[in-house]
Amino acid sequence: MESADRSHLVYRIGRAAATGTRLGRRRLAACCGLSEMSVRLELERLRDAGWATLDRSGVDLTAAGRRRFASLLDRIRDVRAVELTTLRLDACALAGLVAAPERAAAWEVRDLAVRQGATGLLLLRFAAQEWTFSHDDEPIVERNPDDALVLIDAFPEAVVGDRLVVAFAPDMASATLALWHVLGEFADG
Repeated sequence: MESADRSHLVYRIGRAAATGTRLGRRRLAACCGLSEMSVRLELERLRDAGWATLDRSGVDLTAAGRRRFASLLDRIRDVRAVELTTLRLDACALAGLVAAPERAAAWEVRDLAVRQGATGLLLLRFAAQEWTFSHDDEPIVERNPDDALVLIDAFPEAVVGDRLVVAFAPDMASATLALWHVLGEFADG
């Protein structure tokens, strides 16, 4: 499994490239919540492995980098903060939309997130135009109608079978670290 920082950086670089933009070290640090030094070191590792190019216009993945990280770039379709109410487990919530089957039981990925600083984790599945809890397929709308609408609005591109991983933590840095550890599990394989 890739490191959470590397996965997050590669995702951001890939998403920027898809829109025709390139991000520099400072912008990557800001959008990933990492120090510029951490970003610089990781970008140098990516460059030295032949997976990224670095120049004054920013960072881009090489053809080898796009092949190497194809699973991550194809499976992780969106990452964004969400404002939940009844499902809220802590002050900050960061959600990742994943086009991949579950690879582990919900409690296993929850434990992974908690070990990385999350307070809790929701693992959801998109089925029949609505989000359901992955462990029992109960539609969220039945007990949490407001949050069901928030998630439908936040991830309109979800298709049947997609997963949504929501990491909760007291601060966004902890939620981000926890989420990217879990997303790495989904992107591998």
